[in-house]
Amino acid sequence: MLRALVAATLIVGLADCRRASTPPPPSAGPALALRFEAPLAAGTEAALKRIYLQSEARGMVLALVDGDEVAVRGYGRMGPADPRRPDGATLVRLESLSKLFAADLLARFVADGRVRLGDPLQAHAPPGGRVPQTPNGPPITLLDLATHTAGLSRNLPTGEDELTATEADRWAWLSKQRRLPVPGRYAHYSNFGFDLLGDALGDAAGEPYGAALKSRITGPLGLTDTTARPTGAQCARMMTSDPRRRDWPCVDQSGEAASGGLYSTADDMALWLEHELAAGPPGARRRISQALYLRRGALASSEGLDNAGPADALGLAWVGHAATAARPAILEKTGGGDGFLSYVVIAPQSRVGVFVAFNNASGHRLRPVAEAADEVVAQLAAARRRPSDR
Repeated sequence: MLRALVAATLIVGLADCRRASTPPPPSAGPALALRFEAPLAAGTEAALKRIYLQSEARGMVLALVDGDEVAVRGYGRMGPADPRRPDGATLVRLESLSKLFAADLLARFVADGRVRLGDPLQAHAPPGGRVPQTPNGPPITLLDLATHTAGLSRNLPTGEDELTATEADRWAWLSKQRRLPVPGRYAHYSNFGFDLLGDALGDAAGEPYGAALKSRITGPLGLTDTTARPTGAQCARMMTSDPRRRDWPCVDQSGEAASGGLYSTADDMALWLEHELAAGPPGARRRISQALYLRRGALASSEGLDNAGPADALGLAWVGHAATAARPAILEKTGGGDGFLSYVVIAPQSRVGVFVAFNNASGHRLRPVAEAADEVVAQLAAARRRPSDR
């Protein structure tokens, strides 16, 4: 329990996402802006502040969706030399939360009949591209890539920086291999696999992955700041990376857009969470994107997927955790790198979700932040089951 959800004194200094100096994005009408500004219960405000305190970061942005209520908050400061408090328009790095957008695009293509989860990667290879296959073993499929079970290494084995590696680099390495581990037996977290998935989705779309993502996901949802190619104006709104580490410039990260190259804002992520937690029966796209496809016990081993706690099951980029006595079933995803850590957790049946991004790159702070965010989701989900208690 959050025990009165932390003392009310913790609320001091909390920033509302829509300060008067920050107008809503063009896609947001007045009603949406008012919902962003709507105050939360004091206990919830304190619980959100507790997430920030657990991060030990200089700055953090946070988005919360609780049914039809939306809140975006900023904590700390933009940078060591910039005392402004971050807000809903502050640009941050999503890092591996970018994989959720690739998975969303995959689910949309499956729902539309453009691809199947069981499609071999080979069917979407570029001209001359070859996907090795173990003799008498199954081919690598799109589902294998999206669930980290393709048997691929974490990063491109050539040592090429993912930021500068191209589709040609990836496929040149892959085409030269003669044998890879049998897919589907082991879960091994792979940025490389998601970059190949992005290539395959671009092939299915008939356009580069970034263009397909914009035309089918970020554009229709009004996510105007979710991109791998930020403009100068967007970069001017970026929170600094971890000031205790090297400075990571705001640059084009299209080469790793499907695995970790997206930038975004808390405003955009609030809109995306609303999309994921919309009222009513989920459509085909959402059923596919939020399904769990592999149980932990069915795998010979799992590596790199327990950052927010032991994974029970794997979905399309999502990591699933079964319900407990204190918490509903949740889906979560972690991200980290280039001076940022990020986390998103949703309880789809309760329509509750939290997104956070903060500039402390110390990996040991990710688990406490995730646990604090999970607790907020658990408390709000319980309150939604007991309307009289809210």
